[in-house]
Amino acid sequence: MKNNSLLNCVALILLFLSSSIAFATSHFETEEFYFVTSNNEKLSGIISRPKEFDAKSIIMVAHSYGATNVVEGNQYHNFRSQLTSKGITVVIWDKPGCGKSEGEFDINQPVKSSAIEISNAIKYLRQENEPGSDQIGIWGSSRGGWIAPLAINEEQSNIKFWISVSGTDAYENWDYLIRSSLEIEGYSKPEIDKIYGSLVDGNRLFWNGGDYDEYLKAIKLYKQNETVQRITGEKYVELVPGSKAYESDRTLYYQNRKKWLSNGYSFDEEAGLVVVVKDFENILSSFSIPVLAIFGGKDKNVDWRSTKALYEKTMGSNLTVKIYEKADHALKLSETGGYLESQEKSYQKYPYVDDYYEVMLGWLCANEFCQDSL
Repeated sequence: MKNNSLLNCVALILLFLSSSIAFATSHFETEEFYFVTSNNEKLSGIISRPKEFDAKSIIMVAHSYGATNVVEGNQYHNFRSQLTSKGITVVIWDKPGCGKSEGEFDINQPVKSSAIEISNAIKYLRQENEPGSDQIGIWGSSRGGWIAPLAINEEQSNIKFWISVSGTDAYENWDYLIRSSLEIEGYSKPEIDKIYGSLVDGNRLFWNGGDYDEYLKAIKLYKQNETVQRITGEKYVELVPGSKAYESDRTLYYQNRKKWLSNGYSFDEEAGLVVVVKDFENILSSFSIPVLAIFGGKDKNVDWRSTKALYEKTMGSNLTVKIYEKADHALKLSETGGYLESQEKSYQKYPYVDDYYEVMLGWLCANEFCQDSL
């Protein structure tokens, strides 16, 4: 058992924000950027500034799921070009163990740890009197929807705005991705309920101290399912008690439970879901900063309707929502919006929504975070 599939790939990185174009353009310049975390690890990234004038604000990127290659890959080039053209500096760094960043890469790095990185970077920028550091905001996609609120809650006086793209509610979204994928593949509701129920029963045992053999029995129907195996990339293997594979997986089962609990995650019995951020509703309700939330109406990775309802309930008039009805999790115009479709070779050629930057920059300028006259 690798990680109980609890925090597997629930998100696609928004690739339309990155490319491998030259390291500088006519209106912005980029330098390597370093700061030291509270764990005494040196993280490496890039800072892109407007070339001929001081920035009015700074946007920091809260990454989605997976490894990063910001510096060597010159990533988010288009994103940096668009924002610096309006007088906004962009700061991005590689996750620990990626690129030139120190530390060990953890694909399931706790979101709290990622939020602390943002606090550390803010402290450095303000100490250096970086132009625009009096108006710092966060842009975060998918998993960044957990990270950004935690950072804002910690740094409320220092973070002035938040842009959430394909954001999350308090719960882990693997369950939603599985149900959506099964529905797209043509399973009936009773069939989906049985398979999904097997996953929930397994999770319940995992989180509540259940015996490993009971867990294997409970989650068997889920793990045997062909669609689930296509999504996870894991073929079902019947584990025989006493075998090397059985003993290895059993050890990992108990190690993972200890790890997830120590990282602050828990299980909501009533919802049947893993809670990634505790007290999320109260955290969001405390915000007084402007927030822009962008969703794809066909997003089958993250339960965007639940997120939208939560945002509207907690942030009220501070919130602006933009929905692209025909877009998926990555804001691409896909047919089903499903995870499996996004893994097809042809998906790379799918178009993105065409006015994403206009919407985002218009909102930033309306809230006086950009140099609108440029």
